Amino acid sequence: MEGFHRYKLLDLYWFTDFFDILNSNYSDMHGVKPSIYGEFNPRISLDGLLGKDLSIGRFNEWFLSYQLDYDNGDYKGGLRRHQIGIGTYFDLEKFDYIRVNLFGRYAPKSYGKPNEDKWDGYLFNVAYLAPLYKFENGWSVVYSGWVDYVFGAKESEKYNNSWNGTSGTDNSLQWFHQLKLQIDNFSISTSVKFNHNFTEVASSSSNSSDSTQYILGVHYKF
Repeated sequence: MEGFHRYKLLDLYWFTDFFDILNSNYSDMHGVKPSIYGEFNPRISLDGLLGKDLSIGRFNEWFLSYQLDYDNGDYKGGLRRHQIGIGTYFDLEKFDYIRVNLFGRYAPKSYGKPNEDKWDGYLFNVAYLAPLYKFENGWSVVYSGWVDYVFGAKESEKYNNSWNGTSGTDNSLQWFHQLKLQIDNFSISTSVKFNHNFTEVASSSSNSSDSTQYILGVHYKF
């Protein structure tokens, strides 16, 4: 589930992923925690608060931005991460939007890792959408995606688990691409997601955090 809303000064994006919702023994996520992961990202327009046009070139509106990351993991309280920073929209031809945030990160809960209750690095986030083609019957093909790049996470770098041979790193990258065929309120999609040093676990660890995920989706827009 996800939503995007704009109401006056508020620019809001959120999503919640529910894994194995059919409780199927055939799911690779069956009986696995966390079974829920979500992000909640409200932004307040600085242009609106100050009553001024703060646009600079293609950066056309600026925001105070906050993001909460959470899951329902059982181990040591799971994940609760607060991220605070600055946001903007970047104008580029052929894109409906390019949404940008730069955050400082603070995690009260992080599965017992050394970065708990500490400021730990930065997150640079970009999300975008571009219509590719519209058919005469109203159907359309849309490309969308997002990039999450974590850097400067010195506290995460201190993580070391001798039991499974994993160690921490100060950076990570996730890059998601999606092609969607929109049919009125319904859509179908194919997606690919690339992970490098996922959750700031070094790819050189015996438990490698590098992966590529392929996803098929069916969607309904309310």
